[in-house]
Amino acid sequence: MNLIQNALFLSLFQLIFSKENGSKSMWDEDDDSKKKPILRINHINVYGESGYMKVFTHIHTDRSHFDINVRLKRELGSNFLIFGLKVRVRPEGETIFVTLLQMKRLDLCGFFSDFSGNPMMRYFLKSKMHMSEIISCPVRVGNFSLLNISAYDIYPASLQNGTYKFFVEVVEGTGEIAKVFALQVTTDVIVPSQSAQE
Repeated sequence: MNLIQNALFLSLFQLIFSKENGSKSMWDEDDDSKKKPILRINHINVYGESGYMKVFTHIHTDRSHFDINVRLKRELGSNFLIFGLKVRVRPEGETIFVTLLQMKRLDLCGFFSDFSGNPMMRYFLKSKMHMSEIISCPVRVGNFSLLNISAYDIYPASLQNGTYKFFVEVVEGTGEIAKVFALQVTTDVIVPSQSAQE
């Protein structure tokens, strides 16, 4: 995965493998006079190829955090795994969604390898999210959890009022099935400063 793709990916995701308290994300600003957007997760659609996995999600009561639990029944990564990311928005008062960011054909195993072996990448991917363990390819059979994922860590920092959809999809590039995993998080965003101006 090249440096530009890593930089874009890092700006969307701020994962953490350690439980550091007080780590800051891009949402944390020193200027408290600027009100932060309010993100409320409406729903999560998730798909896991039944021959490979069962996937469960849970939205926390604050509606801004969620968990993903995967029960992997067959090893993944013997074939080339690729993933794509997309962020779409329907601005308030509009009827159609427009694409803000789309990245295709990223090497998932390469990302896992880069992340686990590069302390600088770990530093940039700090948030309060926790993974049950470091993931590497091939991904072995077992249970994996991503806990306390914040909606604030999957969307860009500059937002407007509207509905946002975050997509991630994992496919086997050379395998027998097209789609292994897909996730869509739909979130309503209210920016207090924009609401006050209306």
